[in-house]
Amino acid sequence: MALFLTDLDPRARVKGSRDGLGAQAVWSATGRPLIGNLTTVTDSLSGFTTLLVGLRLAELASTDELDHPTNAFLVWEQMAAYVRHVACGHRGFFGLQRIAARAAKAGGNGGKVHLSAQPEHQILSNQRTDGLLGNYTAPARASGLVAPGSPARLTPEAAAFVDAVYLPRLESGWGADARHLVRELRRDRVVFDLGANEKRASVASIFSTAMSQQEINFYRYHLVEGGPSDSTEGRQRRLATLLEAKPSGSVWPSRSHLMAIADGAELCGWSDVGDLVRRVMACESVLAPASLLFSYLLGRNGAHLDKVVADLRSSWGDRLDSIDPLAVAALPGHDWPRIAEALASGDYPQLIRTLAERNATVMQERGGALAWLEVTEQDELRVRFRDEPADLPAGDEIQELWWYPYFIPSLVSILAAIGKGEA
Repeated sequence: MALFLTDLDPRARVKGSRDGLGAQAVWSATGRPLIGNLTTVTDSLSGFTTLLVGLRLAELASTDELDHPTNAFLVWEQMAAYVRHVACGHRGFFGLQRIAARAAKAGGNGGKVHLSAQPEHQILSNQRTDGLLGNYTAPARASGLVAPGSPARLTPEAAAFVDAVYLPRLESGWGADARHLVRELRRDRVVFDLGANEKRASVASIFSTAMSQQEINFYRYHLVEGGPSDSTEGRQRRLATLLEAKPSGSVWPSRSHLMAIADGAELCGWSDVGDLVRRVMACESVLAPASLLFSYLLGRNGAHLDKVVADLRSSWGDRLDSIDPLAVAALPGHDWPRIAEALASGDYPQLIRTLAERNATVMQERGGALAWLEVTEQDELRVRFRDEPADLPAGDEIQELWWYPYFIPSLVSILAAIGKGEA
């Protein structure tokens, strides 16, 4: 199967990643035929629930078609975050640090916090772009949960789901159809009591781990299987079946676990899934050591190429036996197959030069910036961008080295959250 790279999928972006080799374009394109809707950060079922309920409430809070519902959503996102922290004990959601600090401070202020779309009340430096709207809307749209267009609104199916499942849970604290909450979301500023009360309890009930069968079926179809427009043609559903049948102790991929998944796919007659999983393993056998080595080289400014090669040979031996034979054919472009061949043959001088060339190409594609790494005519390393110091692992440790997610951890996390539901 040939691998074609087009524009970089914005849903694949890893925030904070420097990616001097452009590896993201490779691993995201390799992972997309298996997992078409999720991203590296959309690994929380509660995050999707918060988004769906918030978009529905914001739509109900809009007084007319000209009213922009974003502010109402931001207030809901803040309220849900406070409740998840105080009442549910959730960790790892967007804005946790500010939520925890403000909740602790609110203990001396009657347990009340202020919610609004104003910067001083936002739970992130830019809640619109860095929160759920910015990170979960596109994956939710790919999953058939959010309709095309702006502002973001739920599809009719998703809106009906929220109306049937979640709005009734809010009734005990906010009245029928959550009308009092809708009214509050129309305000410029909301005062919310973090103490135990019916309003807080009704919001917390949305995040109950005891999921109804309706919730399980809905989220499995849209998030696990990719929804009505599944771009993987059923491969994501079959991969999820295999991941459930062969669970791992970690959400992060490992070579041994994915080998078992690939073998399981073959036994089920799903050779397309097995081939793509093996392609993931082949690509990672090159991307991981190459990325690690590049980070290492960024800490060797002024070092002579011969010295770096000697150090590399001392750590990795004469060659890396862990490079998958499929890698040269699986990797795209001109540079990556050459990197794979140099790793497999132990041509470390050529490997370092090719990594520098690859970085120069990436910088040129990003607007003509100077390369971070260069091998001078005197065979010395010139480093223009210093990264955090990185050590080289021993060659026998490279076999299980894994750096990139291929969207697999997000799918595993969503599967685990649905699996905990008690229908």
